[in-house]
Amino acid sequence: MMTLFLLLALAGGVLRFVLTVVLRRHFGLVLAVPQVLALALLGLALLPEPLSPLPVSLPLGLMLGLFLPDLLFGRL
Repeated sequence: MMTLFLLLALAGGVLRFVLTVVLRRHFGLVLAVPQVLALALLGLALLPEPLSPLPVSLPLGLMLGLFLPDLLFGRL
């Protein structure tokens, strides 16, 4: 049985893939987030709510699915 974390990560990955395909096909744009920014946003999602300087309303699994391609295949 898949956990909620894995389902959210899968949903984030699918959302990222669809968004990338649509932006590339219709506008010729490539969606990319700098690795430092992706790590910073994932770090904010990891912090507990009282310690977080900014409220992050997206769950960690969803953010991981959205930013994992940038972390794995990002340009240096």
